[in-house]
Amino acid sequence: MDADHPKYVAMWLSEVFGGADRYTKERGGYPNMLRHHLGKAITEPQRRRWVSLLMDAADEVGLPDDPEFRAAFAGYIEWGNRLAVQNSQPGAEPPPQAPVPSWGWGVAPPYQP
Repeated sequence: MDADHPKYVAMWLSEVFGGADRYTKERGGYPNMLRHHLGKAITEPQRRRWVSLLMDAADEVGLPDDPEFRAAFAGYIEWGNRLAVQNSQPGAEPPPQAPVPSWGWGVAPPYQP
C-alpha cells in the first residue's frame, strides 16, 4: 500500500463530506480511486476492520456523537466499504466512470427541537 494512502483517504473523505474537491483535482476522482482497488480482493474481516478504524478516528477527531449524525456517518462508511469489497473482487466490472459520491443525511436528518 502506498505510504500516502492515509492522506489520500483523508482527501477522498473530505470531498465526500462536502469539502474541497482535491481528490478529484489532484488524484483523478472516482476512476482513480477505483483503479487502486481493482483486483485487491478485499475480505470481509478487512472491511470490518476498516470500518472500525474509521469509526474510532471519528471519535478521536471529535466528530459529533449524536445518534442522527453517527447513524448517517456509519451508514455511508458501511455503504462505501461494501462497494469497495465488491469492486475489488477478481472479475468485478464496476462502472468505469462515476462522480465522487456526496454524503447526505439519508433518512434521519439532524434533530431540530
